Amino acid sequence: MTPRERMLIALRHGIPDRVPCAPDISIMIPIKLKKRPFWDFYFDFDNIDKIYDLYANKKIMYAYVDAIKYFGIEGWAFYGQPIIKSEDVEYKQKIIDRRSDRIIARTTISTPEGSLWAETVYPIDNPPFPIRKYIKDFEREFKFLKYFYPRLDEIDFSDVADMKDYVGEYGTTYIFVNPPSLVDLDFLIDGGLGKIGLIYYDYPELIRKYKEMHENWSMEYVKKIIEANLVDGIGTGGSGLMTWQSPKITRDLSLDGLKQITKICKEHGVISHLHCCGLSKELVKMCAEETDLDVIEPLEGPPQGDVDLKEIKRKYGKKLALKGNLHTSKVMLSNVKVVEKAAIKCIDDAAEGGGYILSTGDQCGRDTPFENIFKLVEVCETYGRY
Repeated sequence: MTPRERMLIALRHGIPDRVPCAPDISIMIPIKLKKRPFWDFYFDFDNIDKIYDLYANKKIMYAYVDAIKYFGIEGWAFYGQPIIKSEDVEYKQKIIDRRSDRIIARTTISTPEGSLWAETVYPIDNPPFPIRKYIKDFEREFKFLKYFYPRLDEIDFSDVADMKDYVGEYGTTYIFVNPPSLVDLDFLIDGGLGKIGLIYYDYPELIRKYKEMHENWSMEYVKKIIEANLVDGIGTGGSGLMTWQSPKITRDLSLDGLKQITKICKEHGVISHLHCCGLSKELVKMCAEETDLDVIEPLEGPPQGDVDLKEIKRKYGKKLALKGNLHTSKVMLSNVKVVEKAAIKCIDDAAEGGGYILSTGDQCGRDTPFENIFKLVEVCETYGRY
């Protein structure tokens, strides 16, 4: 089987020739392999106004696919995303500080109602991180939220087609469409998740308006993605979806969106694939019992998460395909013997009956020894039979 065939069968809850090996090496490992500064993958220094959204970043997409070929793992690519064109929104970027170890860039979004700005640090040897975000006053600047969910009259899917071609038979491809959540708002609102948690309680009417706007936009977006017929699945969820929200808030704010996204995916035979690092035990139950979700990952164990892979397989393995859950620090930063033992345990705990993909509990860190990733492939090839 090709890696793509192997992944598709497992994602659809089937039994391929062996367990797919798909550790999350999404950003840090691929860029490290290139032996270039990390910021080279986020800037076009000859055209500094060009904005590289993480998921629309073709530079990282090419690096990622080169990395899955290098290690011999099964890929799940989500770069090269659609470019949504809007006459109402213009982004501009400029570097406001540059030193030997980092760059700080300011991005300005201009709209008919005014402008907002955000600032991001780009280290030389690590992925970027925001230090100021666009919306500083939620109540006063709520009117700007709609510009981050622009009209979908014109969408350029050419980068998605490039992603599909470059991945080829080496793996599966996705476009991410997340449900409304506090995590989603954290990408836009300054002050951290603590502040956003207070906003949820202080401005319930505005939160309801945000939820409705996001859900309507997401459903239209998912339909247009499916019509384009370029990817294998829709990625959804959000990093820390259940960690940064209580189960109550997740049910109130995010569950309806998850139901809608997974329902339309099921109706059109498209894989729905949820990512939620951190706590996720309660979310697995929620998705298995109340949505049409196909796959959930990365099912992190303690201390970051709360998942026992064997228990989750026993309770929900007939409803959901499972992907995970090797510890990214305790295991993947260790040595090949530790990695081999942990990988075998994951396969023993979750592979029986099909619908299991060996992966990590979120992204492998920059300093993960390469031999540990090669060891995962070896275990799947020698031991990973269902």
